[in-house]
Amino acid sequence: MGSFFITYRIMKKYIFILVAIIFNQIQLEAQSTGEQELGSWYEITLSNRISDKYSVFGSLTSWNYELPAERSHLLLAIVGAKYHLNTKTSIGIGYAYGDIDSFFEINDTPHTKEHRILEQLVFNHKLNSIKLSQRFRLEQRFLEYETETILKHRLRYRFKSKIPINDTFYVSIYDEIHFYLNEFDFQQNRIFSGLGVNFNKNIKAEFGYARHSFKTKSYNRLSIQLNLKFDSRKEKT
Repeated sequence: MGSFFITYRIMKKYIFILVAIIFNQIQLEAQSTGEQELGSWYEITLSNRISDKYSVFGSLTSWNYELPAERSHLLLAIVGAKYHLNTKTSIGIGYAYGDIDSFFEINDTPHTKEHRILEQLVFNHKLNSIKLSQRFRLEQRFLEYETETILKHRLRYRFKSKIPINDTFYVSIYDEIHFYLNEFDFQQNRIFSGLGVNFNKNIKAEFGYARHSFKTKSYNRLSIQLNLKFDSRKEKT
């Protein structure tokens, strides 16, 4: 009988320890910000020049808090059209639809649906053999929460550089900063550096590291981007 009580006390002790460990682990998971994980950033872009003045474009973007895609952060699709003022400058308009999971930023309202209208101005130029691009973009973001829809105006500026290594490889670097305009305020910043590959005149890919920073949190992401570019203009005789 004595051995039974001894065994019971030991089991009770271990059960208490096990429960404490599980409870502590749950607390750690609840307090996790996602910043300690290496996430992923996948993107496909498409553009087609349909005339000397007009082109169409689109993209599909997937952000994930973990590799390869364990927890989604954003899934965004964009379609639009551009008017080319000259060989270096274009203006454009587009529409985007997004599904955003902001679990680590806004714990009480993790999912948001977004309808977005965008306008942009793009300058492309060169410094010797280095390609430079500047993009200014205005966005009207209709964010659908569970109980309400909020309109937020946002301004984005991106500076991108492509430094050729040879005919096939190049180094790609860019930084893009975002500001809210309802009340002028910093929203996020994205910086990327990586290696680009020219497979042919229509297909390029970029592989590298992206740092995605918000006001209070920053995420490290492996970035893979596929760029498809076509020209449907008829050849002049």
